[in-house]
Amino acid sequence: MRVLVVEDDSQLRDVLCRTLNEHGFSVEAAADGEIGERLASEGGFDAIVLDWMLPVLSGYDICRRLRDAGDATPVLMLTARDEIEDRISGLDVGADDYLVKPFDAGELRARLRAIVRRSGRQQSASYAVGSLRLDVPSRRASMNGERLDLSRREFDLLELFMRNVNVAMTRESIEEHVWGTTFERTSNVVDVFVGRLRKRLGVAGEFIEAVRGIGYRFSGDKSTR
Repeated sequence: MRVLVVEDDSQLRDVLCRTLNEHGFSVEAAADGEIGERLASEGGFDAIVLDWMLPVLSGYDICRRLRDAGDATPVLMLTARDEIEDRISGLDVGADDYLVKPFDAGELRARLRAIVRRSGRQQSASYAVGSLRLDVPSRRASMNGERLDLSRREFDLLELFMRNVNVAMTRESIEEHVWGTTFERTSNVVDVFVGRLRKRLGVAGEFIEAVRGIGYRFSGDKSTR
C-alpha cells in the first residue's frame, strides 16, 4: 500500500514513516501543505495521512481541493482539535476518517487499512423508495426526477438507509458503514448528518425515523402513504 504522509512536525512525521514502512507500507512524506497538495494531486497513492494544521496550506483546504477535483483517494485526517464541530468539518469536506493526537500507531495503521478497503467496495446497485431514486454507480440521487445536491457523506448515508429499508440501525452500525469506524459515545456526528440529510430530502426526509434507544430506521412504508 502506497501512502502519502503530510505532517509538519518532523518528529511525528519520522515516527509515522518509520512505523508504516516497518509494517509493509510504501511511504512518501511532505512537510507543508503546498508540497503535500502537489504530491497528492500527482496521484498514485492508496491513502493520504493529512495533518489538519499545516504551513502554507491547511489539510482542510487540501482535502477540499482534492474532492473538488474529483480525487477520491482515501484521506485520514490528523488533528489536535478535539471539538466535535471541527471533526464534522473535516469529515464534511471529504475526509474518510480522523484521529485526534496523540494516537496509537497501531490504530492509525488499522484505520488506514479500513478506509482503503471501503474505497474498493464495488458499487453497482440502484435503489428506489417511492419517488426517491438512488443510482450508486453515477452517485446520483433524485426526488420526483429532480436531482438532489448531496455531499459525499450524505450520499453514503442515504445509500445505507436505502439498502436497509425498514431496518432499525444503531448509531454505531451507521458509523461503521459510512465512516469505517466508530466514534466515542459522546459524539453526535451521526445525528448531525442525519439532520442534514433530512433537510436535503425535503418531504422525503420523514422517511428517516429516529428509533428510541437504538438509532435510525428508513421507513419504506411512508412512501406509500
